[in-house]
Amino acid sequence: MTQMNSLVMRDGGIHLETADIPVPASGQVLVKSLACGICGSDLHLTRHYKEIFAFYQKLGLMSSQQDEHTEVMLGHEYCAEIVSYGPDTQQSLPVGSKVTSIPFLVSQNNAGIGVTPGLSGAYSEYFIMDEVLLLPVPDHVPAEAAALTEPLAVGLHAVNRSEIQAEDVALVTGCGPIGLAVISALHRRGIKNIVASDMQADKLEKAKVFGAQHVVNPKDQDEMQLAASVAGERKVFIFECIGVPRIIKDFIERCPPKSTLVVTGIHTSESSVNYAYATVKELDLKFTYYYTPEEFAECLQAIADGHVEWQSLLTGKVGIDGVGKAFDLLAAGSDQTKIVIEPWRQGDLEILN
Repeated sequence: MTQMNSLVMRDGGIHLETADIPVPASGQVLVKSLACGICGSDLHLTRHYKEIFAFYQKLGLMSSQQDEHTEVMLGHEYCAEIVSYGPDTQQSLPVGSKVTSIPFLVSQNNAGIGVTPGLSGAYSEYFIMDEVLLLPVPDHVPAEAAALTEPLAVGLHAVNRSEIQAEDVALVTGCGPIGLAVISALHRRGIKNIVASDMQADKLEKAKVFGAQHVVNPKDQDEMQLAASVAGERKVFIFECIGVPRIIKDFIERCPPKSTLVVTGIHTSESSVNYAYATVKELDLKFTYYYTPEEFAECLQAIADGHVEWQSLLTGKVGIDGVGKAFDLLAAGSDQTKIVIEPWRQGDLEILN
């Protein structure tokens, strides 16, 4: 067998096509994708691929020959099964082992799996991982649970970047997968005053499950005022998990003095900010991107130890031929939290909770 089913993002659309099964090079492992989450950044790429590709070119991640029609084989939140090893590998884990890893290939200049043009992603049936980064997934951890390690690590990294202390107050704005991951990390860190803000009631209920003590719908109540009221003289840490550029300007103007704003959402378009508000209030602004290998491993362990309500995070499963419709549903503003693709099978979206 030399061919596989693969999902390709091209011109903003998701296309199911046939591709060559990749061949592992030195230090690499061929794996079968068991489960891969649909990330908000994947949706963002389909909507804003032109500006993202322009940004990639400025960073040197795309050549001048590649244009806005460049294809990307998506998928970076995954659990997989070892199929075969490339040359110069230790092969300490047997073929058939269930594994995950941070979505990078150090063997290819830290290219990002599922985001770099020319690389297979975990939406496809098969893709490549680095042996040195493999993390074995415990037998009792389902593949779909292990695939949630990546977004949980994003949340943990945001909390670590914030340097929040136990007595401080956290305001998490946006209770999608990343917002819930932030709340989960704050809760595990022992933060006792977590305020969750979202305009969907079901997401606020999930925020409570993950550890929020206070919830607020910003249509009904000013979330900044609530956080300030809970904090009193204590410091407020605001975790922006919405990904709408104009929201940063709004938060800077409305947040309490001495606050720390941690920007966790994906922002690729330009926006204007009057930094006089930040200066007068003496705000701290921080931006987060990905995570460390240690944070990733910590989140996998938290899942394995039962310290994360991952079942509440996972709301749907879909086969490889149903992903296009799942993207359309999510792009239309569905209340789904996290949909996991199972590329090894066919099937429409199955709602779990």
